Amino acid sequence: MTSVCRELFKAIHEGKWLSIEYRNKNGQITKYWIGIKSLALRDRSLSVDGLHLGRLVIQGLKIYIDSILSAKIIEGSYCKVNEKLVEDIKLNPQKYAGLFDQIPNLRILNYLIDCNRLDATPYSCEYKLIHCIDADRFEDGGIILNEEQFAEIVKAFQYQANNQDGKIRVKQLGLNAISVPVKQGLYVLAYRKLHLDVVNHTMRADKNITFCREFSIDGEKLSIRQFLEPYEMDLLDDPHTNLETIKDCITVNHPNLRGVDDMPYVIAIGMDYLLDLEHEYSAIMAMYQGEKVTAPIRAFFGEYLKRPIRRKQYPLALLNHRVNLDQLLAINNAMRYPLAYIQGPPGTGKTNTILNTIMTAFFNDRTVLFASNNNHPIDEVYRKMRELTYQGRPIPFPMIRLGNLEKESKALDEMRALYEKVKYVNVFDATLDKQKVQKVQRTAQLTK
Repeated sequence: MTSVCRELFKAIHEGKWLSIEYRNKNGQITKYWIGIKSLALRDRSLSVDGLHLGRLVIQGLKIYIDSILSAKIIEGSYCKVNEKLVEDIKLNPQKYAGLFDQIPNLRILNYLIDCNRLDATPYSCEYKLIHCIDADRFEDGGIILNEEQFAEIVKAFQYQANNQDGKIRVKQLGLNAISVPVKQGLYVLAYRKLHLDVVNHTMRADKNITFCREFSIDGEKLSIRQFLEPYEMDLLDDPHTNLETIKDCITVNHPNLRGVDDMPYVIAIGMDYLLDLEHEYSAIMAMYQGEKVTAPIRAFFGEYLKRPIRRKQYPLALLNHRVNLDQLLAINNAMRYPLAYIQGPPGTGKTNTILNTIMTAFFNDRTVLFASNNNHPIDEVYRKMRELTYQGRPIPFPMIRLGNLEKESKALDEMRALYEKVKYVNVFDATLDKQKVQKVQRTAQLTK
């Protein structure tokens, strides 16, 4: 899949405009903003609303995908989503394979790009159009821009540029919901994102409220936890209902502050991204296109369009019942594929999933190599497996901890000690076989 097709996929699904360079039938290259209305596979063409950047006139156009030289999502733009097209791509991925191959992987890439952006710490930044917009009119859902305002916003509404320091700097217009004046400056705690409706020359305010859990003022990072108590953090889960309560909590917790600023004026939020994941993921998609995908990349993204190597259902042997559906699926997939990644934010049960995966593998006479890019999860899993007991006695689980020379020397000693512990253990094969039959039956019911 080309980078152009990847951006088309994202624009179709997210309702965004694209900035493109287009070569027409006369060989001339023109720059457009386009909003995709429909897609014709027969001649690989798009029906679009096209904004000519020179004349700022919108007209209906037929665009041939293969004549698009470059395409880039315009973050902060609004375009009506063609729900029928999105549903057709979802239900018939093979139909669109010529444009959007590896669709499940593409969804993962887009998700991870969004996660990377959410990790960036926002800050206030100057924006020359702020004073031109009457924020009070957003109560009706949006404001109509005059020709001068629309031209200026098209020119500079939201830009992305590589700076000399290697960062990618992005600006997002928003409508203030809660700001807190602190000694360092103004902490924008909550705002509603603004989107440019290109067809109707309108600025729309997002219905959802975005909270800045961290905020940077002159390079100093502040946290929302400085204003809310730990037990009050749950209020952020339902901001529309709790907005007034959040304001009251901040005022009560910090009487030294001059209250909160909740006036709905237009603000500009800046974010710096240290990594250009778009570039990295273009290389990953090129690997898939050239069928040169390495085993770790294949394991990370999965191959949802292919059948797993092992089709049999493996019985699950769980150490505990603190396992949700996602974790069960991860354990099952780990048994059916040769390589598996367990990933997720803190508190999502990664360690428990890994413990149950190792136990399930052991129960099915399989071996496991568990690796991580840092020592903490390995040490934690190793400690918990060493603490397993049966009838008050420690279980000599066949496991060694590898690493540097010191770890490997210790591993050799543990192997000798383990052998001494187990060489006289009586093994009751009939009992184990009975247990396994019961687990197989239970797994069959669970799978059904």
